[in-house]
Amino acid sequence: MVDQAASPTSPSQAPEYKVEGTGPADLVGPLLIYVAGLDGTGQLFFKQSPRVARCFRVVTFRSRERGQFNYKDLTDDLAAIIRDLSETKATIVGESFGGTVALSFALRHPEMVEGLVVINSFPRFRSRWKIKLAATLAAGLPFRLIWPARLLANRLGLFLDGVGREDRRRFWKAIRTVSREGYARRLQLIANFDVEDRLGEIEAPTLLVAGKRDLLIPSAREAQAMAAQMPNATVKIIKGAGHACLLGDRIRLDELLREHLLEIGGALPR
Repeated sequence: MVDQAASPTSPSQAPEYKVEGTGPADLVGPLLIYVAGLDGTGQLFFKQSPRVARCFRVVTFRSRERGQFNYKDLTDDLAAIIRDLSETKATIVGESFGGTVALSFALRHPEMVEGLVVINSFPRFRSRWKIKLAATLAAGLPFRLIWPARLLANRLGLFLDGVGREDRRRFWKAIRTVSREGYARRLQLIANFDVEDRLGEIEAPTLLVAGKRDLLIPSAREAQAMAAQMPNATVKIIKGAGHACLLGDRIRLDELLREHLLEIGGALPR
């Protein structure tokens, strides 16, 4: 189920966003939009964006943080960004929670999806009681009581992915800007998210990337299960990579994208 309740915020206005890799007018590449995970900051794509921006126009943005926003709101924000850039389509890259937004977008706006990249994500969170408990605690407890558990989990994730000192510093700087309201709301959305029975409707070329050592969710198993139901999906399981794989050195998303385009017979961006 995708939560589509009404929202007081107009879906027609694009959120603030950043574009990298525009280049000279005759070398403008295809559009690629990164959708952040639970942090929602859009800042944690910094390790991948410079290389991806050599071939794509890379858009990053901060996800909604206020109010009872839902998947309709979040997917409408993506559509608004695409229209604001005078485009009709984009490749959508969604990481973790962002993967659920990417899947929702592909179902709500299939005509606007050039391609889909889903990283360490799922069509339905299996341990429903755990995610509902986490959402309840995040909404009800002071953030200072939640922070120690998040700190421990994040440190373990960064360690497993071999994230260097400077990149860890940038990670923590971004994470400290996350509001409790936005974090809790995203957990609530995950708790009710279920598009498992609709995966077969997604016809866009899809690359499912999973870290073999993801301790947060069984990403490899989820990717393989999704690919079995999606007509045009390819799976890339990265050995040694965990949930924070985009911050480590085991994944180069630009190379995975190029390999994927070659495999499906697509044109390589210049």
